[in-house]
Amino acid sequence: MAKIITALHSHINRLFSKISKNVFWLISLNIVTAICQFIVYALINRNLGKEILGVWSLVIAATSIGQISSFGFSNGLVRYLPELIQKNDSKSISKLVATVNFSNFFLSLPVLFLLYIPAIKYAAYLLNDYQFNLFRSVIIWCMAGLFINNLFSVYTFLLDGMQKYYIRCMIQITGWLLFLILSIVLIPLLGIKGVAIAFFIQSIWQFAIAIFVVAKIKGLKIGFPLGFDKKSFMLVSAFGVKLQFISVLTIFFDPLVKFFITKNMGLSATANYELSNKIVMQARNLLVNSNQVIVPQIVIHKTLGDENIYFKNVIRKNIFFAVAVGMLLLLGSPVAILLFSKHFDSDLMSCIVILNCGWVCNMITSVHYYSCIGLDKLNSLVIYHLILALTVALLYITITNFFHWKFLYFIVPALALFLGSLYNSFALSKIVTTSFTWLSSGNFLYFIFVTFTLLIVSYSSIANFYILYSFLLIVYLFLTWRKYKSRDYLKKLNANE
Repeated sequence: MAKIITALHSHINRLFSKISKNVFWLISLNIVTAICQFIVYALINRNLGKEILGVWSLVIAATSIGQISSFGFSNGLVRYLPELIQKNDSKSISKLVATVNFSNFFLSLPVLFLLYIPAIKYAAYLLNDYQFNLFRSVIIWCMAGLFINNLFSVYTFLLDGMQKYYIRCMIQITGWLLFLILSIVLIPLLGIKGVAIAFFIQSIWQFAIAIFVVAKIKGLKIGFPLGFDKKSFMLVSAFGVKLQFISVLTIFFDPLVKFFITKNMGLSATANYELSNKIVMQARNLLVNSNQVIVPQIVIHKTLGDENIYFKNVIRKNIFFAVAVGMLLLLGSPVAILLFSKHFDSDLMSCIVILNCGWVCNMITSVHYYSCIGLDKLNSLVIYHLILALTVALLYITITNFFHWKFLYFIVPALALFLGSLYNSFALSKIVTTSFTWLSSGNFLYFIFVTFTLLIVSYSSIANFYILYSFLLIVYLFLTWRKYKSRDYLKKLNANE
């Protein structure tokens, strides 16, 4: 066992050796975000109950729909700012940022007011009078925070365009820590409304600090430039609207799932889904966000004509990391459940196992997703998100009428993610010949075996779970060690020849 762990440690060190400062801070941000959100969710559950956590989950779902109010203008900065920064064209940078600020300020606010109405109807259909009044008192603070975040997003993309991801991450980390502290203080005093107020204050803090930092590093001549330039508006809107349409399809996935779960199973089941999905998603974001660097790299390799070689190397590493993240998440989830609800909940653990399987598929094919962006296959991404939404809607309608097994409501989003991953591989297969290799990977196939084993074998306590999982994990470590030991041997053999 010691040799296996040493070999894996050496392999992981080699894989991490090329991680840049920006990637390190992106990963750090996701870790801090995950910890802060988990603690706040645990506090809501312990102090206010699972039904109130379900209400908060619906608030998050409704607020996520409000993200379309930004129209994707800030996203357009990603495309054009790096070129302007490279040319040192400060005048055009100021015009571009001022135009996006103007658009966000005067267009997103009215849209948020309009979106408030369907958000209220969404909640009224699912909640009783007490729950609905609670929802309505909270959603206003969250919508206000979302408006501030639209303004803040301009500065996040500005810092990213300047290749200063680490500064942006530092600002957001301080914001999440502030959110955590305020939530701890305000939940006993104001209940769930205190969490919403903490979110609003977090948004203001991040926005104010971002303006100060950008002015300090002389990224802009004016801290908050506000103006309108027609040429700049056409640039950011043409690119941003395409990405925003994809974002809209992404945003509606989560509220759609929560709608069907709440309608058919109640707020407690929605709370289970929210916690399970939040745990898995935060682990997933650690890997997927770092894969954003693939976009410019695949463009360069396409120009050189060796995109297949680049993709093959990236997907091999990504499969290893995605499965490793999925396995580690299963290892730590029982402890997270104990911290969350003070006892081991086997149903909640099953939800995590199911959703983890779907998101691991998504993690593996995040390479495909970012490659599609870099290779100008945005239409494929639109179809991908349509597949997710349609699969969820059709399957939920089917099981609502014909089946009544509760875990099917959690299997549906996982199955949709798997089908979406298959389509992603198909969409890229015409350009990259190795897009389907992940399906036959030994790491992935063993992970699927682990998932099915944990769902089929009954375990009523945390001790029983760890006895079973320890055996599965040891086998995984052994197989992985054998695989990479064999690969190292072949490399030495080829070198000698």
